[in-house]
Amino acid sequence: MRKEISWISPLRLGIIYAVVSAVMFLIFGIIGLIFGGIGGMGGMGAGEVGMAMGGGIVGVLIGIIMGGVFGFIGGVLGAFVYNIAAGAVGGVIIEMKDI
Repeated sequence: MRKEISWISPLRLGIIYAVVSAVMFLIFGIIGLIFGGIGGMGGMGAGEVGMAMGGGIVGVLIGIIMGGVFGFIGGVLGAFVYNIAAGAVGGVIIEMKDI
């Protein structure tokens, strides 16, 4: 069964993009903290490493928030552009089957 995606809800796509972007920032931020903390330990005292990790955690939290905000904006704009293009030239055709 073939179907055409003729319209995408900008709000829904914005929310999905926001969640996916925030989760990706969280995952990569944690990985960055782990490897940055390990690499930055050479020659630092315990207090300095703690301060560096604290600043990194704040950076990750800001990244998660900003990733969500810009993900939402990107999703809304992407759906808006898709809807205009789908109206002009037709939407994406997908093939589906019942399971």
